[in-house]
Amino acid sequence: MQDKADNNAADLPRRRCFVKVLSEHCRGCGLCELVCSICHEGEARPNISRINVKKDRDNYQFELSVCFQCKKPECVPACPTGAIIVERKTGAKIVDEELCNNCGLCVEACLFNADRHIIFPHPSKALHVKCDLCFFRAGGPACVEICPTRALVLKKIKGGMK
Repeated sequence: MQDKADNNAADLPRRRCFVKVLSEHCRGCGLCELVCSICHEGEARPNISRINVKKDRDNYQFELSVCFQCKKPECVPACPTGAIIVERKTGAKIVDEELCNNCGLCVEACLFNADRHIIFPHPSKALHVKCDLCFFRAGGPACVEICPTRALVLKKIKGGMK
């Protein structure tokens, strides 16, 4: 994975992308969770999805949680093994499964992870996972592509890594 990513701050990409969430458009269908788990794990298991839909069906309100792909992420320097690396094309922060020792320091360091839905322990592997913007897909994040209400939008910020 090192050929597509780097953890050297001086050599970060000039472009940064993130999934912008428009919760007011979300209808709670869960397609984003399903396609995420299928793309990353090969099976439809929302509990391993890198995006989370909190559902309040009584009030018909839905809240989406996904990594913000921070400009200055606290998770990257917090990782003692260097397992969180920066993908060169999108600036996505990626957990290298071979390097992650499952210590959870990234979880504690993330300023936006209070509900433990942005970086979380994989339920059946000894590692932590988070959104990687589907860096391996030519079409970008699968959740953005499949969302029927356009509650998820891929945003690109030029010069965002300065």
